[in-house]
Amino acid sequence: MKKISILGLFCSAFVVFNGAIASYDDARFRREVSDGVDVFTAKTNVKVQQDEAPGQLGLEVYQTKTEIPEGGLGIFIPTTMYVRLGGGVNLGFASDKASLGNTSTELSGGWDAQMGLGWNLSSYVRTELDFQTQTFKFSQNQDALATTRNFGGNLYFDFARRYVRTGDVIRRRTLVPFMGLGAGIGNYNFEGLNGANGDFVAPRAILGLNVMVNDLVGIDLAYQYQMFIGNGFGWNTSNGGVQSLSDLMLSIRMNF
Repeated sequence: MKKISILGLFCSAFVVFNGAIASYDDARFRREVSDGVDVFTAKTNVKVQQDEAPGQLGLEVYQTKTEIPEGGLGIFIPTTMYVRLGGGVNLGFASDKASLGNTSTELSGGWDAQMGLGWNLSSYVRTELDFQTQTFKFSQNQDALATTRNFGGNLYFDFARRYVRTGDVIRRRTLVPFMGLGAGIGNYNFEGLNGANGDFVAPRAILGLNVMVNDLVGIDLAYQYQMFIGNGFGWNTSNGGVQSLSDLMLSIRMNF
């Protein structure tokens, strides 16, 4: 009987001791949630340090530095809209000359300003409304000046996807060439007597390269061709006519 009592007492002590070990320490749980846990598994063969995945208990969410390719991984979050601000210079050698009575004069020293609002329709296509103002000077008449203002719309096509999905990760491309087609309407003013002032319609084409600085801000370098159809171009000109103008544009595109 004595042996049975001793055995029962031993078993009771073992159960109490084992229960104390099996119970979860609340303080330890809170510490693991806030600081992370040190885990090693045969599944990944990766020892996860506390500073690599703090506060995460699920093994599948742990991430190590060895999973990131050398040079880093660019993550791009697709955006819906963007705004553009920039300017440019007129390429006089690639533009038609302005009429000056029975002679003509070459454009030189012109500059442009541009602002726009755009929508990303897909990874390849976007559309944009913009406002441009241009100032022209002329090589054979240094005192002459002409200005234009026009409001237009463009449809752009990117030659490469702006973002590429790999599993759950979306990578952003740094360089994306593009082209655009559109048209603008506006008016021009040639200062001085008998200037061909009036309204015009201007079909346009753009070819350029987008360079992303970070996830939301990029720089566009583009060649813009416009074909002014309007009230002549210059001084002492007959009504009507077509004028081809070329510009080199540099602008900042800010996505949001």
